[in-house]
Amino acid sequence: MANPILNLDEAPDDPIARLLWLSGVAEQAKKELDAEFQRVYFEARLEQLLPTALSLGLHPTKRVLAWTRAENEARGRAVRWGDGY
Repeated sequence: MANPILNLDEAPDDPIARLLWLSGVAEQAKKELDAEFQRVYFEARLEQLLPTALSLGLHPTKRVLAWTRAENEARGRAVRWGDGY
């Protein structure tokens, strides 16, 4: 495998323990990725690039709008959108 993104050196050797460990890694990676997608979609929306970001088709519009609203809420409702994005 060429240059893996994840370092799995700490994974247990036992197959069952490794499956459980991998499940935990996957859950943590998903949390971190979702937080970053939320932040970046918010930034795209601030820069009026949301239609372009949505056109990439990476996530459903409903999910993206939920993320941008959650990020706005986390930042103290700094932005008011009429949601015509």
